[in-house]
This record gives sequence, structure tokens and C-alpha cells, in this order.
Amino acid sequence: MLFGSLILLLTAVGAISAYSSHSSCRDVQIPVTVSVPRFIINTTVEDNWDAVALSFNLTRRDSGQSSDPLPIVGKTSQSVRSEYKVGVTLCGDERRPVLVLTHGIIESKKYWQPSFKGAERYNFVDAALAAGYSVLNYDRIGVGSSSKIDALRDAQFQVETAVLNSLIAYARQSMKATKVALVGHSYGSYLSGAAANQTAVDAVVLTGFSGYFDNFAPFIAGASFRVAKLKNPSRWGHLEPGYLTSSDLYAETYGYFAEPYFEHRVAEWSYEHQAEPFAIGELPTLLASFDNFNNISAPVLVIQGQFDLPPCGGNCLGQLERTKTVFQKARIIETVDDLPAGHNLNLHACAPQAFRKIFDFLTIQMR
Repeated sequence: MLFGSLILLLTAVGAISAYSSHSSCRDVQIPVTVSVPRFIINTTVEDNWDAVALSFNLTRRDSGQSSDPLPIVGKTSQSVRSEYKVGVTLCGDERRPVLVLTHGIIESKKYWQPSFKGAERYNFVDAALAAGYSVLNYDRIGVGSSSKIDALRDAQFQVETAVLNSLIAYARQSMKATKVALVGHSYGSYLSGAAANQTAVDAVVLTGFSGYFDNFAPFIAGASFRVAKLKNPSRWGHLEPGYLTSSDLYAETYGYFAEPYFEHRVAEWSYEHQAEPFAIGELPTLLASFDNFNNISAPVLVIQGQFDLPPCGGNCLGQLERTKTVFQKARIIETVDDLPAGHNLNLHACAPQAFRKIFDFLTIQMR
């Protein structure tokens, strides 16, 4: 796997005024400098025709093979140094166990801390605080309150892993964390695993994850990716065309929710307020980078909605046994495959049940 060194700037600059659902939360911008090699990507997206063509190439049955290679022609011979500002919501007190939360694609940090009326049962951050943890919840670079970045050169899996490694160091040094656990969702689960593969942490919790890409094509095809700035100019007109989003509410629901286990109003809120575009460099560099997480020694929990489409093809029962082979050195590997939910586990009715399972696991493994 392709990862380089990282250089950290660990001073948070000025809290900014923004909504947080808990009185102990504050929003900050954390400057981070990373230095890693970059993939050279030979694709561009200028309009929706290009978005459709990219989706087709990524979903062909021979995608990634010599007949339909990933749109990557090489990598830089040296590390590339870049500076970013990461939008972070910090919740809780110093000198406590800290959970570092990483969201997926077409999502933002609001996934972990929804703000609509009646959102309490879906709020992972508040549940974590009630369970005795502090939280570092961030927007991945290119998303929401974090730096806007080049969709090809900066929005790459190994770059985002380096950013997460710096946030782990921030949690330990600036938040004085007694322990650090990584909690990831979807693409954020792969980032969490990659970071834990390089940097020692105390536990890893992964949702929307199987460690295999056999069932990735239905998700990509179903999302019907569109250029975000063309889809919603008033909201995303400032982005370059290399940022994509789903074609509409129902395409997004197909990939992220499972009837009858969610409220339609929650899916509507997610689409209208929580969802954020992703950059076209992210998926090809994930596929080119990922092999296994066999350097992780921390305990690992993989917890899924049964009807999760991207990792399991819509039915996870029995599908996570081989996931254990991805973590051959983990001290403990536990899996849950039968929660009544689709991909966005936190936004289904069973969220409180999922949260209890996560905190039960962390209580045992991080004591």
C-alpha cells in the first residue's frame, strides 16, 4: 500500500460559531500538513456524460483488469507536501477516551450528529458523550467545513489517511486522550482501517464495510452520479466539476437505506442537508491502495445493517466471515451482520441498538 510520512500541525485555530447539538461541543479548524506520494490519474469529468462514462468503467465486470484498468497511470516518485484545514467538531472533556469519527462518501460529519427535530435517537455523538467518551468528528478534506481541494491530485485515499493519522495525534496530544478508538463509516471505514494499520490505536469500529468490493458495482450504478455543480448550482456551484453526487433523493435512498426500517423524513433530511459531494480521485485510489489491514493489532468490531448494499450486495448475513481474514493480527475481531438497516446504519430505526453494541464492545476492549 502506498503511504508516506506526514507532518503535523497540531494547533487548533479559533473556534468558529456553528450549530452543535450538545453544549460541550465546539467547532474548530485544525491545520494539517501531509507529505505523501500521489497517484497520477488519467481521467477528467467536465459534465454528466463524463460522470456516466466513469461510472460505467468502474462497474464493468472486468473493471480493474488489464482490459478495463483503473484510471491510474502511475504515481509520483517523491512525496508531495500539502497543507489543509480540517473542519472538526470537538465534544467532551480532556483526559478521556476519544472516538475519532470518519464519514463516508456523499456524506459529511453531520451523519454522526444529525440536527433535525427528533434526531436524538440517531445522534451518535450525543450517545458517545452519554457513554463517557469524548469525540473528534470531522469533515474529510474537500467536504463541508474542511478545505476545498483538487478532485484528482488531493482527493486521494492515501492523502486522506495521512490526514486521519494527524487527527489521531491531535487527539492524543491536544485533547490528552487516555485512549483513542477509530469509528468509521463506509469509505471512512477504509480510511479508519488504513490509519490503524499505520498508527497504533486502542480499538477500531467499522460500519458499512466488508473489506471486499465484489458488490460495489450496484451501488455506483444505482447512485447515478451527476456533477454536483450542475445538479445544484446554488449549493455546490463553487466546486470544480470533479465533484459528484447522486442523481436524486431516490437514487441516494437506494444505496443508503432499506425499507421498511427507516423514516422517509430522515432520508429526506440526509439528502437535503447531510449529503455532500465526493471527489472523483477517491474511489480509484481506494481500489488501487487497499490490500489488507494485517498490521492492526487493536480489537476490531465490524457492525452492519443486514441489508447494506455496497459491502454485501443487499444482504450481509454470513458475508462477514471472510472479512475476518482482512485483520489477521487483530487481538479481537467481532462482527454483527443482522441489524435491520441498510448502509446508513445510524439513520435507521435500529440506531440505538447499534450504538449500544458499539459501546458495549468499546467498554470491554478499552478498559
